[in-house]
Amino acid sequence: MSRVRVIPRQLAPGDELIREDSSPDHLYLLSAGWAYRYITMRSGGRQIPALIVPGGVCNLDNLLLERANFGVRALTRATVLALPRGQALALAAEHPGVGRAFTWLAVAENAILSQWALGLGRRSALGRLAHLLCELSIRAGASDAGEDSFELPMTRELIADTLGLTPIHVNRTMQYLRAEGFISTAGRTMTILDLDRLRSVAEFDPSYLNQIEKSAASPPVLLA
Repeated sequence: MSRVRVIPRQLAPGDELIREDSSPDHLYLLSAGWAYRYITMRSGGRQIPALIVPGGVCNLDNLLLERANFGVRALTRATVLALPRGQALALAAEHPGVGRAFTWLAVAENAILSQWALGLGRRSALGRLAHLLCELSIRAGASDAGEDSFELPMTRELIADTLGLTPIHVNRTMQYLRAEGFISTAGRTMTILDLDRLRSVAEFDPSYLNQIEKSAASPPVLLA
């Protein structure tokens, strides 16, 4: 069993793909659009520990763990490919390249999560937002130099739940970045006007993302 054919599933913005504390029987590979993982507290507070871009797996933990201690929602219109969990495990066992691909996806997730944890623990609100914008400019496919523009479909509430801030704080910090000439916004389009300055404020080192992109340039084919 070297290849598995799956039927794409279309999601609208806000659609719930995985419920918290459920037991998904599929792995969901994101082929188009953006999604996010979230964890909700009993008080109603929410934290977003991961943004998922095309090529990522929405619930990689469920390759080995039956229960999902997080939920997954579509951030934009999105397409996911559902791979039965049992078949995913069989592929990884039978084909070393597939196993390495899953391992690499886990390493990539951990590299990003480590930076986010550092931000929550040690960066100021300005540093957190600046770092997130620098990271998303690369993950969204913007260039690595000069003036970068990319689609940022996140509301202030979603950004707040990602950075551990309030929407009001996010709004004030965004206003500061605009007023100081770091960024400009037009609808959902975010433009970084001075990438070097923004990276300096964020103490942003793109090497963790560059390593991910370099090693993922020719990934094994999981599905066809």
